[in-house]
Amino acid sequence: MADEPPITPSGVTPPPPSGVPPQPMAAPPPALAPPARPPRRWGALGVFLAILLGLSVIANGVLLVVIFALVGAISGGGIEDNYIERVVERGPSSQKIAVIRVAGIIDDYLVESLRGQMVRAAEDKRVKAVILRIDSPGGMLTASDMIHNDVKTLLAGKPVLAAMDGVAASGGYYVACATSEIVAQPTTVTGSIGVIGQFFFLKGLLADKLGIQMVTLKMGSQKDWPNMFGADMPPEQQEYLMSTLLKPGYDHFVDIVAKSRKMPREKVVSLATGRIFMAKEAKESGLIDEVGYFDRAVELAKEKAGIAEARVVEYVQPFRLFDLLAASSASAKSPLGIDLKDLRPEKLAALASPRVMYLWTGF
Repeated sequence: MADEPPITPSGVTPPPPSGVPPQPMAAPPPALAPPARPPRRWGALGVFLAILLGLSVIANGVLLVVIFALVGAISGGGIEDNYIERVVERGPSSQKIAVIRVAGIIDDYLVESLRGQMVRAAEDKRVKAVILRIDSPGGMLTASDMIHNDVKTLLAGKPVLAAMDGVAASGGYYVACATSEIVAQPTTVTGSIGVIGQFFFLKGLLADKLGIQMVTLKMGSQKDWPNMFGADMPPEQQEYLMSTLLKPGYDHFVDIVAKSRKMPREKVVSLATGRIFMAKEAKESGLIDEVGYFDRAVELAKEKAGIAEARVVEYVQPFRLFDLLAASSASAKSPLGIDLKDLRPEKLAALASPRVMYLWTGF
């Protein structure tokens, strides 16, 4: 037929003439996908290996903790007092300057923590001087006095200096007065020499909001002064508490500063209005010795100890699971250690006790 392409003698169809597009070839049939494999099942051996792997991870973690503890003990930080040494500045291990941080609100817990570090520094003959690195607005009156006394007694015989960081006010400054030299950073807030008493009154909450009326029976006209369930604090109660609680604490603070700074008591009284000072004014007033940074305190410590170089260390506690649990339980406490979730009658009675403090409340 006229439309069929010619057949060559070899039986091969010649290519189409020019100008005629080639015809597309038919696509090959799609390949069949391989059948899906059945899900792999864990046998008894697989379960055993998974358990073995988990036990291995736990064992390695425990081993790592033990290694860290041993390394701390070998490097001079024994584990019997729960403190290890962290090197702040390299130097010979035979001559050390120990740094003890006084940080946060001063309370009974801080007293015990600092006492352990002071004992550690006092018993280590390689410690030639101690620096109290203070960053605290103060706290409880008795706790501040206990730390001051521990510095004077436990560290007697070794040079002790104070290096003030951001805040070293009220009780923080009280502690600094236990040292022979005070260095404050240019922006340090210090001073706040004075006493503050805080009291709670719950009558409005109980009577007006909850309809509860508190009845107090007493023998002795001043037995319930102050009364947290009363309407207010009458003037005679204020005068009584000022004279019996606040004034003795205030006078003791003034005497401590006058003795430590070798200043006339009258001058200290003129400064002891509760006001705060920046470092420059504090130096001009005689409350501190130098304006400088921590490295300057280290230089002075070397001079006081009569050494040219030293290893600077501070005492830290290694991580413990108990500490993590304690921190989570303490998260509901106020800065002064009142558990806000535990307001049993005895806790309310504790709140009724006057809280007399060496504390700068602007912190």
